[in-house]
Amino acid sequence: MSGLTKEAVQKMLDDTIKSAFDISLNDLREQQTKNMEVMMLALAKDRSQLAKDQDKGAKAAQLVRALAACRGSASDAAKYVKQLKGGGDASVIKALEASTGTAGGFLVPTELSSEIIELLRPAAVVRRMNPLVLPMDNGALQISKITAGATGGYSGENEDIGEDAEAFGMLNLSWKKLSRLVPLSNDLLRFAAASADTVVRDDLIQALAQREDQAFIRDDGTAGTPKGMRYWANAANVSASAGTTLANVVTDITALINGLENNDVRMIRPGWLLSPRSKNYLISIRDSNGQFVFRDEMNKGMLFGWPYAATNNIPNNLGGGTESEVYFVDFADAVIAEASELIIDASDQASYVSSGTLVSAYSKDQTVIRAIARHDFGMRHDYSVAIKTGVTWGA
Repeated sequence: MSGLTKEAVQKMLDDTIKSAFDISLNDLREQQTKNMEVMMLALAKDRSQLAKDQDKGAKAAQLVRALAACRGSASDAAKYVKQLKGGGDASVIKALEASTGTAGGFLVPTELSSEIIELLRPAAVVRRMNPLVLPMDNGALQISKITAGATGGYSGENEDIGEDAEAFGMLNLSWKKLSRLVPLSNDLLRFAAASADTVVRDDLIQALAQREDQAFIRDDGTAGTPKGMRYWANAANVSASAGTTLANVVTDITALINGLENNDVRMIRPGWLLSPRSKNYLISIRDSNGQFVFRDEMNKGMLFGWPYAATNNIPNNLGGGTESEVYFVDFADAVIAEASELIIDASDQASYVSSGTLVSAYSKDQTVIRAIARHDFGMRHDYSVAIKTGVTWGA
């Protein structure tokens, strides 16, 4: 190095830095290219999944729309589907041609009906919380359960071992008939584009989901309805809210968790159900330092480490007119017994009640779809539900 001039040393340094910079720049470009490829693959996957989600239930909706357009005649509906742009879906045509349904009614095939039931999962909050769904092919389902467990004990040498036994019970479920009316514009039925099937599908799913959730959460099991969680809960697990302060809220939440854990509930898939008003109150509540307490976690769909769902099927006008409820449930013990077929009726002569007013489908140029689903709901253990009543969070 002693023979090198200052200029030569400087040139060597410059060349070394430039070479290192060029390598780093090339590495950066290669990494950016890889990142772009990953993003494009992910985008393509998302688009593919979106297309699948959009197609899911479309065949069932096409069948329903065809039946509605043909006033329930399966043979006419099959011809109608064949005339649709693109020739319609072959499986829908086959189902219609094989139908024994008479004018005014049709039994949706199990395969197509299952698509609708699958789409109910994100639309209905109880299904979204992943309960146990079982088929109920014969209209009834019995599930055995342990009502009292055996206990162990100690014994001395040469002493008889104490006798103990488990006690068993039975969860008996039998299908209940859910009927919902979906009015459709006849102009929509005359419109042969695939987008019309999406409208029919979404209206049908929303109609079923709203009433089903109401039943699974708060129906009392009378007048042909399922018994919901509110009435499955053990009385010891139903208690009044402590109040609206942060300390009260923590007390309420802790009490609900204790209601399950203190009774040896397995805590496999626990989760919360509450009204949107209660949810928004929790998201907005602050501590003494002005920091949001639950917001970050709830924005990720969790509360105290477990998922939650908000629904207006938990009312805010209970008690004195401003009270609500909060539910904590191990959904691994919640059972939906499902008779998968949907029964569809179509009429352009029917009337229906909308917001307390009787509406004539004929005068409105509508066809009324009546969807009938059959299912029941039950809890394998009554201590797997804990409820706070008199909740005035956000009132």
